[in-house]
Amino acid sequence: MNILKLRILMMIDKFHKATDVAEALQIKQPTVSFHMKSLEKELGVSLFISQQGRIMLTEAGKKLLPYAKQMVALEQEARQTVNELAEQSQGQLHLGAESISGTYVLPSMIATFAQQYPECQIRLDIQSPDKVRQLLKQGEIDFAFLNDGEYSSEHTVVEPVASDRIGVIRSMSAQHISKLTDVLGTEMLDKHRWVRYSETSVADPYSSLIKPHLEMNSWEAVKQVVSDGEALAFFPACGVLRNDGSDVPSVEWLPWTDAEGKNERYHINILYQSDTNLSMIQQAFLDFTRIEGLEDREV
Repeated sequence: MNILKLRILMMIDKFHKATDVAEALQIKQPTVSFHMKSLEKELGVSLFISQQGRIMLTEAGKKLLPYAKQMVALEQEARQTVNELAEQSQGQLHLGAESISGTYVLPSMIATFAQQYPECQIRLDIQSPDKVRQLLKQGEIDFAFLNDGEYSSEHTVVEPVASDRIGVIRSMSAQHISKLTDVLGTEMLDKHRWVRYSETSVADPYSSLIKPHLEMNSWEAVKQVVSDGEALAFFPACGVLRNDGSDVPSVEWLPWTDAEGKNERYHINILYQSDTNLSMIQQAFLDFTRIEGLEDREV
């Protein structure tokens, strides 16, 4: 007893004509007649009777009808469940992030998520905080990643996924700098050459203390300049301290001593619209950031 035979039984009860059933199921009329006879033979009882040009169900057919409906409904439910799982693994994700999380936090997280959902297509746009907020508001991205102070919580759900801090980086080859106190401290700021990240970022309150000799709109470019010379830069710890050990770090990250006792840490947050019904792949990614992502990790 297959599902098609049961569907034909249900359709006969609805249309009372084999030709109409064939049209509804998009099969040929002889195929409908074949399955009707096959079902009767399989059950050993007459299920259909012709009356004045109309095909009606016998008493046995009427008894079978509610079970046929249940079995067809279960088949549809099972198919939907499987399709939803396929959608979860084959969907699309569009993420937006400011420069720090987009450069140093999300790539490794996306790589791990992609291993679990290899058919999912993921796009990451690294933009200014203002642009990321705009993209989220307009519904052009599914999730935004922004630091503390870079977002408005109106109509938006905000969840922290990582904690980081701003410090100072110097070249590992800058041997002429022997003590932390020689590098750090407000009174020493003017005695060093500085490189500054030129776009809006969580490092702005620190970078505003210096007179930079060079400004660049790439965190990696800032790091490269520092590693190749004697300049210093205020820099997020996650861009240095997450080294996987495969390469010798080119710069050293140092806590800024004047930040001690203050709220030097900031959160990297995931944001999404509060009135949005998340798809299965979106929910899977959100759950991933809560459980398997960077939650509770501190640099």
